[in-house]
Amino acid sequence: MKILLSALILLISSVAAAKTTLTVLVGLDKPPYINLSDQSGYELDLLRLVLKHMGAEAQFLHVPNARLRDLLLEGKADMASLQKVDPSQPLFYSAPYIQYQNMVGSLKIRSIDIRRFLDMQPYTVVAFHNARRLLGGDYETSVNAMESYQELANQSQQVQMLLMSRCDLVVADRNILNYYLQQYGRSIDELQLARLFPPSLYHAAFRTDVLRQRFDRALAEVLASPEFNALQLKYFGELNQLFSEESAAAPATALAD
Repeated sequence: MKILLSALILLISSVAAAKTTLTVLVGLDKPPYINLSDQSGYELDLLRLVLKHMGAEAQFLHVPNARLRDLLLEGKADMASLQKVDPSQPLFYSAPYIQYQNMVGSLKIRSIDIRRFLDMQPYTVVAFHNARRLLGGDYETSVNAMESYQELANQSQQVQMLLMSRCDLVVADRNILNYYLQQYGRSIDELQLARLFPPSLYHAAFRTDVLRQRFDRALAEVLASPEFNALQLKYFGELNQLFSEESAAAPATALAD
């Protein structure tokens, strides 16, 4: 009897200790956020950390960003990363967990003064893929009037063109610019950065509110921990993932009528 009782206790303990594996839809290669070569990057490590606080492990499923939401709706995963809140969808959205800050960058030695979108028009501009669609109507209207504007999926090529003076301006996220500049042995301090865009806050999306609530509780723990700052310093070299108390505390949820 004692042997059976001990075995039962051991089995219960093992089940309790076992971690849940959650399938997480994430984007493709985009260092320093996602590096497919070794499954590293700020976003992947952050999501791993949040899920660890949930008592779970992450199984990442990499797909193009445009497919993340659709695959979640099809039931292919437990959650999808990098989402904007869309009230028309039957999904539940977490508090923001990641922030992009797009900039207009030029070489300081060129002394190009950019204070508004109109100031960009005389110059050769290279932006990231889909920037025209993602950065708002004012930006789209402005670039449509430019004689020399292009978008590239390869953001390393953006930085290379800027350093070789094959373009005057680049439009990209600050951390992505910093990453590729370092690959070329250069520093972001060599750039003049114009902050013409508001921060882009992204949420995780879920099909159940229970899972969303668990994620938000774990996310709040991570944001208040030393590990959060350590991740930023590891991948960005600075602390630039800043969330207001209001945005971090108030989860965004949406349900279709």
